[in-house]
Amino acid sequence: MTLRTVTVFAVAAVLPLVIGAALALRWRPPLRVRAELLAFASGALLVGLAFELFEPAVAVLGPLPVFVALLAGTALLVAVKSALGREDHTGLALLAGVLADGVAENLALGVALIGPAAGATPLLAGIAANNLPEALGGASAMHDAGWPARRVLLVWTATATALAAATVAGYAALADLGPLPLAVVRAFGAGAVLATLAVEIMPDAYETGGPTVAFATALGFFLAFALT
Repeated sequence: MTLRTVTVFAVAAVLPLVIGAALALRWRPPLRVRAELLAFASGALLVGLAFELFEPAVAVLGPLPVFVALLAGTALLVAVKSALGREDHTGLALLAGVLADGVAENLALGVALIGPAAGATPLLAGIAANNLPEALGGASAMHDAGWPARRVLLVWTATATALAAATVAGYAALADLGPLPLAVVRAFGAGAVLATLAVEIMPDAYETGGPTVAFATALGFFLAFALT
C-alpha cells in the first residue's frame, strides 16, 4: 500500500470531525441520534479490531502472547481515560476525550494498513462513524459555552489534521517492522481500541439512548462484517 493511499484512508477517517463540527454550529441533533450513531460505530469498530488487528496478530504469535499485548493496550487506554475523568462534559473535556480515543484509533488504523492484512475498511468505517457524533457533541458544547464559530471550527479542523497525521505516522514508522513485532503492535492497538469502546463509546450510547441502541450496534457490526 502506498503512502498516498494511507493518506486517503487517514483523511476519510477524520473528515467527519470537521463535518460534525460544522453541522453543530447550525444544528442540534436529538441526543437519540447521537446515541444511535455511537452505537453503530461501536459495532463497526468491533469488527475492525477483531479482523484487521487481532486476528492477523494471533496468526503470527498465537493466542497467549497476543492476549498479553491486548491487555497492555487496554491498560494504557484505561490509565489515560482515568486521568482525564468522565465527569467534565465541557467542550474542551470532550475534545480531550476525542484526542485520547482518536490517537489510539488512528494509530491502530495506520498499523492495520501495513502488510498482507492491509485494507482496514471496517476499522476505517468504525472510526469515521464514531467521529461524527463525537464532533457534534464537543463542538455544540464549545459553541454553547460562547466560543466563536470560527474558533470552534478551527480547533476541530486542527484536531482532525493531527489525527490524520497519527495514521500516516503510525504507518510510516512501523511499515518496516518484521512479522513478530508488527503482530505485537497490532494486538496492542486492538486492546487500545477495545478500551475506548468499553469505557467511552458504548457507555455513552447506552446512557443516552437506552438498551435499544443495541440494534444500531448490530447493524454497524453486520455492515462492517460485510466489508471484510
